Amino acid sequence: MLSAHLSSENPVEALSASITPWLERKVGELVAEDFRRAHVFSQFGIDFCCGGGRALANACERAEANPEQVVAALEAVSHSGAKEDELNQLPLDQLIDYIERTHHQYVRAKAPLLLEYSEKMVRAHGEHYAEIIPFAGWVRALIEDLMPHLMKEENILFPAIRAMSQGEQVQGCFGHIGNPINAMQYEHEEAGQILQKLHELTNDFTPPEYACTTWRVCYATLVEFEADLHRHIHLENNILFPKALQLA
Repeated sequence: MLSAHLSSENPVEALSASITPWLERKVGELVAEDFRRAHVFSQFGIDFCCGGGRALANACERAEANPEQVVAALEAVSHSGAKEDELNQLPLDQLIDYIERTHHQYVRAKAPLLLEYSEKMVRAHGEHYAEIIPFAGWVRALIEDLMPHLMKEENILFPAIRAMSQGEQVQGCFGHIGNPINAMQYEHEEAGQILQKLHELTNDFTPPEYACTTWRVCYATLVEFEADLHRHIHLENNILFPKALQLA
């Protein structure tokens, strides 16, 4: 009798069935619906910006995260209050204004500081700690990738999307709007790869016990910089760009 009861109500199978709809959804779509889910993904090491096109099941596997724990956290967020989807509801020109005003300005403000801190680390510690010089090189590579990237968005892609959102005919040298969007998404991937290199060099931005103040401040600034960049790329990859492609 007991075995028959267990076979008819398998709790593992029931649980798996309940999380399957979540696991089939794309990570970027989930965050676009409710941005608070981005905090959950960050906690589990799941890439929601460059990796936003992956199904949650695949994203969990790549991050070596327990799918049941991830879904439980997502459900807790969903039940905790109103969705934070104001940005998703903005007209495209206003969303672009927000991205430029908030995230582009942030990169321009913090980039010189990251270069300054990392160069100070090289001068003070480069001879004694092997990771410092490659670390500073990857910081510079990240900044050198991002600065022209911002200019291309502001001078080419964003004006075209603004024009499209106003019903204007876009006459650009780039052809279909999907071409510059693909280029920007590729550059987002490159930035993500550089950040991964920095994670590997720094033990996930964990300063060693002997680190000086500049060293610690540099790592803390990178943690903040990465979090802002993730949200920045998410808004473009998962909200702005898909809506622009729909207009085209």
